[in-house]
Amino acid sequence: MLSLNKLRINLTLMNTGVLIGLLLFISIFLYVVLSMDVETNVSNNLKIYCSQLANEIEYLEREENGQVATEEEKQGYLEYTRSLIENNISYVVYNQEFKALDQSSYQPLQETQLIEIAKHYFSENHEKYLVSSYKQGNKDYKICTYMVINNNGDLKIVQAMKNMTPERSLLGNALQMIVITVLVGATLSFIGGYFLSGRSLIPIKKSVERQQEFLADASHELRTPIAVIQTNLEVVKTSQEETVNSQMTWINNAYDEVQRMHQIVEDLMFLARADSGAMLVQREAIDLTYLIRVITEKMAPLAAKKAISISNDLEEDLTINGDEKQMTQLLIILLDNAIKYSAEKTVIQLTGKKTHHGISVEVIDQGIGIPKDEIDRVTQRFYRVDKARSRTEGGTGLGLSIASWIVDEHQAGMIIESEENEGTKIILNFSEGGDNK
Repeated sequence: MLSLNKLRINLTLMNTGVLIGLLLFISIFLYVVLSMDVETNVSNNLKIYCSQLANEIEYLEREENGQVATEEEKQGYLEYTRSLIENNISYVVYNQEFKALDQSSYQPLQETQLIEIAKHYFSENHEKYLVSSYKQGNKDYKICTYMVINNNGDLKIVQAMKNMTPERSLLGNALQMIVITVLVGATLSFIGGYFLSGRSLIPIKKSVERQQEFLADASHELRTPIAVIQTNLEVVKTSQEETVNSQMTWINNAYDEVQRMHQIVEDLMFLARADSGAMLVQREAIDLTYLIRVITEKMAPLAAKKAISISNDLEEDLTINGDEKQMTQLLIILLDNAIKYSAEKTVIQLTGKKTHHGISVEVIDQGIGIPKDEIDRVTQRFYRVDKARSRTEGGTGLGLSIASWIVDEHQAGMIIESEENEGTKIILNFSEGGDNK
């Protein structure tokens, strides 16, 4: 079980690692996209502000030339600059000598810094707008520089500036949320993965436990006949002067245990092949009526040793589709159990009839029965209701496990009804003819 727990932890860590990797990839992608989107939106807005401000500077040109601007031009310009300030946009308008014609009351940068940025527009920029980033202390600014020439050939330089601190703060908060989401997701993934991997390993654990129980039971079952064989042969070995006939009791005891051990090994091999999927079902049409009668005749001498009579009540033409060899083994197991656990001078009834759903076969004995709370366990491997009597009767505790497997492989049903000290009824339900697939 230690290796399974290690596997559980490894699966959990692997799943958590994959999830963290996906979350980090998605988070970084979203953060980069969000950052680029913020930068692009701010840059585009600043370009729009510069372009619109350039359209409104006719009022400044008139004042610069000593002309009187119309009230409409003045109000239009003032309203637009007021809207810039309301949107936290600082602005400045220069003439070609870099003399400020107008600017907002708050300027984040010194005039020399702004002029230096504006000069880059002419020396290095080859685009219509020059968008620059400028950091000063803990503050980060984005500045858009734009040049416009009027009909008289006069040049004006317009700059719009925005403090990027709110946007950076927003991105920082988004980054914190992403980190928290990744941490919470990783934690939940580890807890959930550990729980789910535990749930997924339950069938494996049960399988390992069954294998361990199976090996322990098999070892225990084989240990007893080996011990009996060894004891009886030691008696023979220490009586070297005795004749073979005088030692037949011990030899017969050893032989009987060899036979029982052989049966145990055969049953184990059958179940091992069944578990590995190597046991194939060779389907063909089977006349159950005929097969049950043949098996009853073969088992009659065994029943006669206990003065048990076998009664058949079978309808004709009970045909199913299945493996004749396995069906024979199934019926022998059920009839053999009925004989073993029935008292002397009792009756075992075998009935076969057609039903609405197919064919029903019943094996009814007057034996020791099975306690109600143990009926569901009798098909478990090496499980016996009466262990002492089962060993005396030569049972291996594997017969009903094999029977259950055969029934399942034929997509049939097996119902066990029993009353303690009253007897047991086992009902087999098959689909009729070719439908039993």
